[in-house]
Amino acid sequence: MTSLRAAEAISDMHPAVTAPAAMLRLNTELYLNCLAGVGEAEAARRVTPDTNSMAFVAAHLVDGRHFLTEYLGAPLPNPLAQQLQGAKREDDLAALPAVTELLATWEAVSAHLAVTVERLDTGQLSMERRPFPGSDRTILGGIAFLTQHESFHIGQLALIRRQLGLPEMSYELRPREPGRRGA
Repeated sequence: MTSLRAAEAISDMHPAVTAPAAMLRLNTELYLNCLAGVGEAEAARRVTPDTNSMAFVAAHLVDGRHFLTEYLGAPLPNPLAQQLQGAKREDDLAALPAVTELLATWEAVSAHLAVTVERLDTGQLSMERRPFPGSDRTILGGIAFLTQHESFHIGQLALIRRQLGLPEMSYELRPREPGRRGA
């Protein structure tokens, strides 16, 4: 999408999802920045025995975005679903996903989610669904909660990154299209 088309998409977006959509786009970039330069050994390393690794937190975030697409009625097959099924913490997994798989899956679900959120209308946003803590029972309330939940885990990734002795997470946005930086 060119920057003009991106501006048109934002202007056509329901006003209630403008802020969460911007947060999701920023989180797309921050996730990638958290994993930038992280090798398999670093991604699998646990800072303490009770702390999940970057790989597990990153997989949880991928799974969360897939959950959000399903919640919004536009599911996308999750290549990590079987591997993560029932896992509440890292010890529940037989093996961690590879960093390259996490990055590729994140990019795919993020692109799908961006389009899905931009197309939501008043009727969809006001539909009642399962309640989340601190939200009303609407899809908009669910988006708000799930976006905040995602931001929390992005912060965990950034913290673990520093605890592993890696440079701090960057807020730099990638060139995505001519004239546009960030997802």
